[in-house]
Amino acid sequence: MSATAPPRSGAVEAPPAPARPRHTARWVAGGVLAVLVAVSVAAATRPSVQATKVASPLLGQRAPGFAGTDLAGARVSLASYRGRYVYVNFFASWCPPCSQEEQALVDFDFQQSRRGTKAAGLVSVVFNDTPSAAAAFVTKWGARWPAVPDRDGTIANAYGVGSPPTTFLIDPRGYVAGVFDGPVQVSQLDSMLAEARRAGG
Repeated sequence: MSATAPPRSGAVEAPPAPARPRHTARWVAGGVLAVLVAVSVAAATRPSVQATKVASPLLGQRAPGFAGTDLAGARVSLASYRGRYVYVNFFASWCPPCSQEEQALVDFDFQQSRRGTKAAGLVSVVFNDTPSAAAAFVTKWGARWPAVPDRDGTIANAYGVGSPPTTFLIDPRGYVAGVFDGPVQVSQLDSMLAEARRAGG
């Protein structure tokens, strides 16, 4: 009867086979890329931001009067525009939407300058900004209408403006005929003005 062979001393157990590497990192990277592509497509197809009409408590009410020295050193008052339409625009040099709309305001002002006595006026109010920064902004864009500093926020508070740009249309009697919140376009200014003129006869 043969004896069973004893186990070899010092025998080393073979290491387990390495696990197949997972591709988690690749999946995560692919997911992130897909999200970025989706966001890029959405941004490219999204319509440009523009102003919206708002139902301000001032609509149909007498516009708060204001007066002051504009950035060019001239005396300006809202009362001096009585008898014609005027847009009162609140802006700041640090406000990106204000930069977005400024060319539209310049174009509208040029368009109105060719209409003589039927022209609508423009007055800007500096919102929470330094006169020097506001003046540089006005110069950069070539704006030719008055811009009045509102150093203590009195004018903005009277109109209920919390952030620029906000634009009010004042009718010839001195009443608020319309309000835009956000960067306006020429077509919007023309449309609101035409609507106000029809309503006012």
